[in-house]
Amino acid sequence: MDLKYFTADAFTREAFHGAQIAVFPEAEALTAVQMQTIAAEFNLSETVFVTAVEGSVGFHARAFSPREEVPVFGHSLIATAHVIVSSGLFDLPDGVHDLQMHCGERVTPLAVATRNGQAEQAQFAVTVTPTVDRFVPPRSELASFLSLSVDDLDAPDDLRSLLVACPKPYLVVAVKNRDAARRARFDFGKWSNSSAPSMLAQEILLVATGAEHHDAQFYARLVGPAIGVNDDPPVGVALPALAAWLCDHPHIRKGTYPFAVERGSRETRHSLLNIEMDNQGKEVLQLRIGGNAVLVCEGRMTLPR
Repeated sequence: MDLKYFTADAFTREAFHGAQIAVFPEAEALTAVQMQTIAAEFNLSETVFVTAVEGSVGFHARAFSPREEVPVFGHSLIATAHVIVSSGLFDLPDGVHDLQMHCGERVTPLAVATRNGQAEQAQFAVTVTPTVDRFVPPRSELASFLSLSVDDLDAPDDLRSLLVACPKPYLVVAVKNRDAARRARFDFGKWSNSSAPSMLAQEILLVATGAEHHDAQFYARLVGPAIGVNDDPPVGVALPALAAWLCDHPHIRKGTYPFAVERGSRETRHSLLNIEMDNQGKEVLQLRIGGNAVLVCEGRMTLPR
């Protein structure tokens, strides 16, 4: 069996930056076991398999990390939207088109801007019901297992560290600036001796105001016990937690706010993620997350019979 595949870099306009995702646009004949095997072979953060197309507006997709099936969300969703248009799976004229991505029982609306048969930008909508807990480890413990000083946690704008779940839990830690976020190194020993492991969150989202990119208002980085000390993983899946964290601060006024989040650096796969959040002061939070992607590879995989 021969299968066409593409790799795309999501949340960037430049090849070899952003998040690397593999997409198989015509994967109907594959079993879940085969999908998992292929994802392990690619060994990227996620590999997406488009398993069915519904008319001219909908498609079904499944995503796998090298270890397990995961939701199609964030960087993998942006990459898939670009691939299905650019691969010719949908014949779309220039303009903005509304598509629907089915992942299990969840349906995610997509807006894809196209030009000359290519996707220029994609945006998806998501509604979350976050849970926020203000009881987090003291600043001295946070600084210790992040290998930072307590002064590095003196974030501007009265931003405080919180535990946010929507639904995956993150310990969101405000840091002083981008430099502090880049210098942070997770210390598993000091983490183990702190009160942090008693929380559900196993990933720490570092957030700083200000960024290197002129269009970004925030800088974000993920660290934690399951993340390599020098790794800089994609942050797309953590954006709902970041938005919910912002909305929990009383000085963030009600209304719709667009902003951008920077991840990485010129040396570590730079990303730019665009968000619109509707802060209505309610339990439910509506978000629109968008970005660009670049097709990098096109190939065929031959599966043994």
